[in-house]
Formats: sequence, structure tokens, C-alpha cells
Amino acid sequence: MVEAAVAVVLREGRVLVARREPGVHLGGLWEFPGGKIAEGEEPAAAALRELREETGLRGEAAEPLVVVAHDYPDRTVRLHAFLVRQAEGEVAVSGGREWAWIERGALDAGEMPEANVTILRALAWRVR
Repeated sequence: MVEAAVAVVLREGRVLVARREPGVHLGGLWEFPGGKIAEGEEPAAAALRELREETGLRGEAAEPLVVVAHDYPDRTVRLHAFLVRQAEGEVAVSGGREWAWIERGALDAGEMPEANVTILRALAWRVR
């Protein structure tokens, strides 16, 4: 099982997402910033670390949103999703990965990995 943490960053009613690179697992789909949890690392700390490493944004607090376990044909993942309401800075990344701030209600589950459907539902329930 792959243990990962994601940061669902809210800013002015929009959510930060990134497009997965072509050629990787689930390539071309939009996802939240995040990645694998390191040995001995707390999931919330991993979400904030991944947010900083991937985007340059610094989150002050990570509120637990939902934990999702999902079986893909080639792997099983457990995603620990955290809501980050205040992230300082502007997105600054290298490597050409596409990032976007999308209106919360406009996030399309069909353009995201299947495991994110539950995260989108939890987000809709938590943030009205």
C-alpha cells in the first residue's frame, strides 16, 4: 500500500491543482499537491512538506479532511487529505508542470484520479 498525503489548498474560493505528467501513473489527470509519506513522518507534516516542495507555498496548518483507500489495477493507495486554508506565497515551480487555481465548484471528478472523488465530496461537504 502506498501511503500519501495531499494538500487541498483553498484561496479566494479556488483550489490549487496540478496536471500529472504524461507517461506516469494516471498521467494527464489533475491532482492536488502531495506525495508519499516518509518513514516516521506524520501525514499532516507530509502534506505541508509536499506542498512546499512542489509549489513553493507555505501552509501554516493542515486540517484533516478525509482518508481514502483506493485500489487501482497496479497499486493500492491510501490518501490522507488535508485542507489548507492559508498558504503563503505564489506558486513557483520548475520543470513545466501545469498548475491552476480552479473554482471549487468547477472541479471535475472525471479529470482527476478515481481516489479523488471522495476528496471532492468531503471538500463540498466541509466548505460550503
